[in-house]
Amino acid sequence: MKKLLICCLFGNTANSLAKKMQKIANAQNHQMIISAVGLDNFASVAPAFDCFLVAPHIQYKLSELKAVVGDLRPIAVIESLPYASLDGEKVLSFVLAHMPEMID
Repeated sequence: MKKLLICCLFGNTANSLAKKMQKIANAQNHQMIISAVGLDNFASVAPAFDCFLVAPHIQYKLSELKAVVGDLRPIAVIESLPYASLDGEKVLSFVLAHMPEMID
């Protein structure tokens, strides 16, 4: 089971998006767990995850987050519109297309 972590400033919006994405992933029989975290807790939970998404409003922290996860696990910034509209289907499609590590 692959694990995806979505990070935003405090974790609230990312949590809402993660719940929508998890529901869609389950309906499509994808074997993955999608979770969310705030920026302050990212480093402590990151070791347990395979791939990462970063909210667009904290993309200025991308280099710091990359330093935490290293080069072996993918990390990407979510597009602004799908993030702001909590479009779980579009964000999940992005993950499946750009992070083959998440496909079992």
